[in-house]
Amino acid sequence: MKNILYFVYLIFFSLFAPSSYSATTEEAYSIIRNGNPEEGYRMLLVLADKNNDPRAFYGIALLFKEGWGVSKDDKTAIEYYKKAANLDHTRAMFDLGTFYQNGLLVEQNYNKAILWYEKAANKGYAAAMYGLGGLYFNGLGVKKDPDKGTMWFTRAATIGFEPAIEFLDAVNNLGIPSED
Repeated sequence: MKNILYFVYLIFFSLFAPSSYSATTEEAYSIIRNGNPEEGYRMLLVLADKNNDPRAFYGIALLFKEGWGVSKDDKTAIEYYKKAANLDHTRAMFDLGTFYQNGLLVEQNYNKAILWYEKAANKGYAAAMYGLGGLYFNGLGVKKDPDKGTMWFTRAATIGFEPAIEFLDAVNNLGIPSED
């Protein structure tokens, strides 16, 4: 009888326990914020693997970038940023643009910065529009094109991005030259 109950328990557990574990990225992020990045990392790995979840990939990238709950590893962080970005995670796209523009975690590469900023900007990410504006306005990695830079600043300002608004206000009201 004891063996039958044990067998029934195993069947019940195997049928219902896996489906009852339905963690979300929000729960994993909350666990990380509450001081348990190791457990959050394990949860994010499951979500990334099981659901191909871009927010899970992004969270894992942050953990490796900062060394929270895992060993700090820039190369692995970039791999996870790219996985998230390739699944349309706009913040990951923007972060990659920033890393390539500034040579953070990767070798500086303005062409790659522009590529990632454009992907995020074309999805409506204002900070990426602002980043593109700066690259074109100052001729970083591209031929200097203040008009194109101003166009990107204007797009960012139009959706309320304060640094773009401030920049355009300074250019338009203080007579800052937009061309050489």
